[in-house]
Amino acid sequence: MLDYPNRNGSPRSRDPGPGMALLTNIWAPATTCAEAWNTAVCKAGDEVAKSWVKFVGDRLAKDSTLFQQFAECRNPADAYDLYAKFWHQMAGDYAAEFSTIANTSWKAARTFLETANDGRSASKTK
Repeated sequence: MLDYPNRNGSPRSRDPGPGMALLTNIWAPATTCAEAWNTAVCKAGDEVAKSWVKFVGDRLAKDSTLFQQFAECRNPADAYDLYAKFWHQMAGDYAAEFSTIANTSWKAARTFLETANDGRSASKTK
């Protein structure tokens, strides 16, 4: 298909044509970008998963103490203060975790873009 007869014209021994090598050189920057994207996404996914599991464990520990604290309330004002603190802390914890996830995602995107640009500039110099 991409083979050409060699110089002596023998049909049994064929040399590969230049088409396949040319095609692999054309796709080299795309494969470099795909590899960089894959690496960045996998690392970010690992970091996000670890962070989320730790966050959920910490939140469950905090949530499990709420009922004991509620039982210790002596009047409705104490219960109101407890619930206000609980929801305030929960909102702050979730905001901090989502901020961590967003920062990890941006870090992965920057890493990918830097690697892709480095690969593209390296392929131009070749």
